[in-house]
Amino acid sequence: MRQLRTVIRSMITAGGSVVAMDDATIVWKPKNDRQRRVKIAAPASVLLGLIGPNGMVDRVVAGDVCGGVNLISLDTMEVIDRYVVGNTKIRSLCASSISGESILVGCENGSVFMIGTNVPNRVLNLFDLDGPASALKIVGQDLHIQQGWERKVVAWTGQKSVLVA
Repeated sequence: MRQLRTVIRSMITAGGSVVAMDDATIVWKPKNDRQRRVKIAAPASVLLGLIGPNGMVDRVVAGDVCGGVNLISLDTMEVIDRYVVGNTKIRSLCASSISGESILVGCENGSVFMIGTNVPNRVLNLFDLDGPASALKIVGQDLHIQQGWERKVVAWTGQKSVLVA
């Protein structure tokens, strides 16, 4: 009997598509090659593509429902690295540099982390919000955080930032 799986997240790139399934499988479907897959520890809750030196997405960051963040190589379909920021669902991801050396992570419980190999202890809790961080974006020296219908503009410490119009 064939197992029925459900697509829970997907991402289209110039080179193909990435699909996250409800059984914690990440599937890479390149345009001109056969599909490949890798299994992560828990079902993905958010996906982020990272652009490599050739200008194409070559790695995917998958945040999961158990507080893990998985860095996956599309070339080999292997989990290159895994970070655990807590035990709550990852709601948002944002590359803090073009190279993707460090990633901002927003959690269901309102915690905002920085992760990466160059980050002290690999995981750094920047600050906590009073609700989930649904979307993160770096604009200049500020973080723009979407929480439901509300947008917060904060400094890297979590303190309200002074906006210059």
